[in-house]
Amino acid sequence: MALNEPHKSRIIGHMNADHAKELEEYLRAFNGLSASAARGAQIADMSLDAMTIKSASGTHTVAITPPLGSAADARVRLVDMSQRAKQKLGLSDITVSAFTRPRGVGVFSFLGVALFVVSAATYSLVRPGTGAWQVLDEVFPYGAAGYKWLVKALVVPVIAIHVTEAWWLARTRLRPHGVEPGTGLWWLWVACTFMEGWPGVVRFDGLVEAERKKKEGAKH
Repeated sequence: MALNEPHKSRIIGHMNADHAKELEEYLRAFNGLSASAARGAQIADMSLDAMTIKSASGTHTVAITPPLGSAADARVRLVDMSQRAKQKLGLSDITVSAFTRPRGVGVFSFLGVALFVVSAATYSLVRPGTGAWQVLDEVFPYGAAGYKWLVKALVVPVIAIHVTEAWWLARTRLRPHGVEPGTGLWWLWVACTFMEGWPGVVRFDGLVEAERKKKEGAKH
């Protein structure tokens, strides 16, 4: 028994309009395509045991396992395939599509690192005989020489720590929650976490938790 045309058209239309991301995940998980090769996935045709999906890299056949008994099985089976695809790809069922600004401790952390970046960028301008040297000699503990020593000593550890925090966010949070590398949203989170540090990771986790509660609430 084959899918009748009205049922097939309704399923294909729904999947293409509302679940394009899941179609890309099918191609990546079950057909081994890269994220770029799977981009733009749309179902061209469908039977009880397979979907013909077109993407940026061409036309691909994705097996429906186990095959559908009828059109009534489509929703449950495709949801199950989506869950298996996410698990295989290491993706969460919670997708983050927003950026939130630093708050609380994160604001102070961001401003502190921003101040240090300015200090490092202007390091060579602080020289004996300049106005900056004179001011620092008067107001900074251990004087201008102590200021220069401290800035120089902190450059490597500050960069190392904050690059690690931004990398950790990208690897363990952004990718699993559907924030694609190189997108504007990805850069916002990575750049802000580089400046802000660990509070940025905590803020992202809070956003994920809020989305999870919203999703659970929608089930009831």
